[in-house]
Amino acid sequence: MVNMIDVTRVRATLGLAPESAAWYDTWNAVDVPGPAPIPTAKETRDILNRLGVDEIDIDAAVAARPDPRADPELWWLVERCYRQLVGDMGGTDMIVWPRLGESTGHKGRFAYLYALLAALPTTLAFHASRGIGEDVTWATLANLGEKLRLNRARYGVPGLSVAFWFTLHFRGSLYQLGRLEYAIERVREDDGFPGLAPGDLKLGVHIPGEGGPMSPQACAASLALVDDFFARHFPEHFAEPATLTCSSWLLDPQLRTGLDTTSNIIALQDLFALTPPSPYADANGRKDVLLFVFNRVGDVDPTELPRGSRLERMLADGLAAGTRWQVRSGVVKRPFPLSAKR
Repeated sequence: MVNMIDVTRVRATLGLAPESAAWYDTWNAVDVPGPAPIPTAKETRDILNRLGVDEIDIDAAVAARPDPRADPELWWLVERCYRQLVGDMGGTDMIVWPRLGESTGHKGRFAYLYALLAALPTTLAFHASRGIGEDVTWATLANLGEKLRLNRARYGVPGLSVAFWFTLHFRGSLYQLGRLEYAIERVREDDGFPGLAPGDLKLGVHIPGEGGPMSPQACAASLALVDDFFARHFPEHFAEPATLTCSSWLLDPQLRTGLDTTSNIIALQDLFALTPPSPYADANGRKDVLLFVFNRVGDVDPTELPRGSRLERMLADGLAAGTRWQVRSGVVKRPFPLSAKR
């Protein structure tokens, strides 16, 4: 039986890095009262089609479906990750599962996706119990297609390297309302948001790469929905309007020097009151600019970066000149600035 598998074999097969080895014990301690409803190949194809996933990624995911007999260690893993998800519906912290060893190959790159898909019926039930409409549900989960596309762009192979991000979507703690996403989050010790104490709930604003122009009108339309949505569906947490925060390279005030005042990025920045930069602002800024603008993982020679747009030229030339692009954090101003509606 899969659930009786020797954990020594699991360790050998999954090949986690030494710093992630404690995950074996975490997973081994997860209660598995019965098999996980891991979708069949046909069910997987149907779900991913509904989520607007590209055919190339659907084919790759279906081909990577683990088999309980041929891949007992991966099946063991998926069952336990599934149990972590459904055992913490509404949880506010990402579950950052570790990267699997290269020896797990193509199937390993999709193993966590199958844990997410197995949890989908529970996710849908949670949304329904909160009175959340199917339009919001499926728009939220459709972010999966974007991240699968980006995986191919960044790594050259299909897979889901950011499965941890979707532990919010599939546990019912993140929702897309129009152009923006909002995650129910707890304040951390080092966040530094005024008026909030560690452990307080807030809403983190996130900006999907896809979804059309990030225009002031689109952002304003999204923000107009947020207070009513969370008061209606999560009244125990947000009977009063929540504090809205964001941490992103897009909030770097250095961007203002190279962009027109009519830029969508400037309009976005005008929504926020910035907090002081964190000790990691510079390092995270370089990493995120390379990742989110240029789809590059790790360090690169800035002279080799594309310069097809004004933004790309500014960022790449800045990196080449030693500019320390930053990830900055801020709180959405209330009432929402007029620049969000121009």
